[in-house]
Amino acid sequence: MYRLFIDEVGHDNLNSANDPNEQFLCLMGVILSIEDAHEELTNAMNGLKIDIFGTPNVVLHRREIIDKKTPPFDRLANVETRARFDAGILTIVTNSKYAALTVLIDKKEHVERYKVWKSHPYHYCLKAMLERYVMWLNEQKGIGDVMAEWRGIKPNMKLEAAYGYIYNNGTEFISRQEMQARLSSSQLKIRKKSANIAGLQLADLLASPACRHLICQKRGEEMTAQFGRHIVDVLYESKYHRGKGGVVKGYGTKNLP
Repeated sequence: MYRLFIDEVGHDNLNSANDPNEQFLCLMGVILSIEDAHEELTNAMNGLKIDIFGTPNVVLHRREIIDKKTPPFDRLANVETRARFDAGILTIVTNSKYAALTVLIDKKEHVERYKVWKSHPYHYCLKAMLERYVMWLNEQKGIGDVMAEWRGIKPNMKLEAAYGYIYNNGTEFISRQEMQARLSSSQLKIRKKSANIAGLQLADLLASPACRHLICQKRGEEMTAQFGRHIVDVLYESKYHRGKGGVVKGYGTKNLP
């Protein structure tokens, strides 16, 4: 039994499509075995949290990690502590058993191409994410469910409805029968950040570097953030889902038109 944990970078506000800083929306998916790898990931994260913060009751959130202001993340302002923390994160990202999926959409490009939106941006990305998750489950001959992070009552209701529609109808590329054979539940699981779920935290830690790399590729730019580059290297070396011939593009990563 597997679980796909989803986090996002950016937002689905269409009014910001022309703003270069808010032009992109990215979904990061992390697939874990509920029975084995999820427990191992939780233990590994708890060990790092105890070492750095003195307690496992800390929710790792990239924004707070970077800001280093809100307790207990203010401890990361210490250079030696931050170096130990970064090394611990890289060890978890490298050694944990998971598969990764990243879906990116350029909102500005989409509007220019189609003039109108084909569907809600987040839901459009979700569809592409679920297609790749089912492809991965097919290869494993396994089944799995899906968990996303809390986005608010109304957005959650819309997201649950979008998931249910895909589950009940399939997509252009994955039939309804195939979707339902691999997804173990017609209901999307949604949990708040405060639930301290390791899979959602891993997705959060990976999302920004993975998203930035795809944007840099699209723009023909070099990714300069060294720590983020290390994470991206790990994803491409051993975590991203691959197609025939080891191809990542279109399988582990997807740039939506």
